[in-house]
Amino acid sequence: MHRQAESFAKEFLAAIDASIEGKQIRYFSSHARLMVRHLPWDSQFFQCPTYRLDFSDWTDDDARPVDSLAHTLTALKTDLSRRHSRYYLFMEVPSEDLIMLQALGLAGFSLIETRLTYFRDDLDKFDYPRRFSVRPAAEDDIPDLRNVAMSMANRYDRFHADPFFPGPLADEFLATFVENSVKGFSDIVLVPAGFDNMPGAFLSGNFMPDQPALAGVKIGRMVLSAVAINRRGWYLKLISELSYYFQERGISLCYLTTQSTNQAVIRVWEKLEYNYGKSTHIFATHETNSNNEEKKYD
Repeated sequence: MHRQAESFAKEFLAAIDASIEGKQIRYFSSHARLMVRHLPWDSQFFQCPTYRLDFSDWTDDDARPVDSLAHTLTALKTDLSRRHSRYYLFMEVPSEDLIMLQALGLAGFSLIETRLTYFRDDLDKFDYPRRFSVRPAAEDDIPDLRNVAMSMANRYDRFHADPFFPGPLADEFLATFVENSVKGFSDIVLVPAGFDNMPGAFLSGNFMPDQPALAGVKIGRMVLSAVAINRRGWYLKLISELSYYFQERGISLCYLTTQSTNQAVIRVWEKLEYNYGKSTHIFATHETNSNNEEKKYD
């Protein structure tokens, strides 16, 4: 994992020099730097310029890196307010990154969600004692899956926990996400078989790009799931079957993420011998009341 982190940092820092204005924005102070990415799809869906802070760094000779990061974060907020009459900015921060967590507090960011990531790096050995009948989702399933996504939304996920997003809009986001997943946004969406066009549950998954620092390791990710009340028990079945689906395609490492409050999901993962990997926090800030006119990038 250390080799992977070092490889990621090296590639990311190289990408800073090749970034395209308007898509990736760089902010520097004397001791700190940030890299922010504009999210076109999110911006269009929420009708609000949306950004994600992807990377932060500070110099080793900085005696007070918290202050330097807080100053740079505040400058970022000021600049986004100058560019836009309204905006939304968020980031995911490892629980170990105390300096960044403290800086976000000083800069006025809000804690929205705490996430746990679990994984199996021996998926080739996955062997649940039962198999279950599943199938890939079809476009005829979309109305039912949209309804399941909206009706079974988790109030602790980022979109429902953040008061910036009205509840119906957060619900529609999840419904749109699963619809697009079925239409090709995800590599696979599994649903229970035998229920015609009313599967009542789903689980999406993606094949992740090859990582140079993990040569020969194929990685899969389980992304979004929802299970209607009348399909209770199907969450474990879908996780198990997607584990087999990945295994049969040569995936040896699989990971998945949920809110720290989601004890039922965590129990399923641990029953299927998935292991705790990391804890992260989602922070966000936004501007909604500015009278500034919208400005385009030069």
